[in-house]
Amino acid sequence: MTLLRTRILLAAFGIFAAAAQLIATRWGLIGDLVGGFCCGLIVLAGKNILASESEITYFPPLLATLASLAGLGIGMAGSEISYPNAAWLAPLLAALPFGLMVVKDQLRGARCQLCHGNLRGLLSFPCPRCHLTCCENCWQFERGRCRLCDSNQVPLFPLDSEWWQERFGSQARGGRCALCLHAEDWQISHWACANCGNGQCRTCWDDNNGQCSRCGWVIPDLPHEISEYVMAGSHRERSTR
Repeated sequence: MTLLRTRILLAAFGIFAAAAQLIATRWGLIGDLVGGFCCGLIVLAGKNILASESEITYFPPLLATLASLAGLGIGMAGSEISYPNAAWLAPLLAALPFGLMVVKDQLRGARCQLCHGNLRGLLSFPCPRCHLTCCENCWQFERGRCRLCDSNQVPLFPLDSEWWQERFGSQARGGRCALCLHAEDWQISHWACANCGNGQCRTCWDDNNGQCSRCGWVIPDLPHEISEYVMAGSHRERSTR
């Protein structure tokens, strides 16, 4: 679901919330304030049903506030009753449910973005492939990535050949990958280690986090998020020899 479509569908909940606020104005000040809070609950329910993308976190509370303001304004304009100034607190109450959700999340503490478990008392790791923060139970220590990226084979390095040429020079022609034994073809390029000449295909270089399987040489200028795990693996490999 695209962001635009999500906002359009969420706006439908805003219309429903505005109608609820309009109906609530019949019960005086208490109805106005309760209607404003209900606007927030209605839009919050719509957000949870439709999407939870971080790009639209500011939009739902704004929509709830505007819905309450619209319903209150229409109700006042079509009535001969004099409304107290306190009734204008209703649009502020519409944003209250979202504020309570933020407070709740803060009290619960940071959570793993994969299993949603509390990170309190656990190690946490930012995955260099998907950039999600995961707990030690969702982290593949030997692979230097989260279990989601490991199971879905999410690539670490770009597929752009220029990126590879800047670090390796010319492609290795002929031969097979030292790891998967895949022959060089037009689909998967092969690159030779700058230290020992060991040839690996692009997929195996990526899967091995940019490290040579023979001598432990590492592709230069790796992202900081992955370099520490690659170097740690390189030291372990040398210590066992």
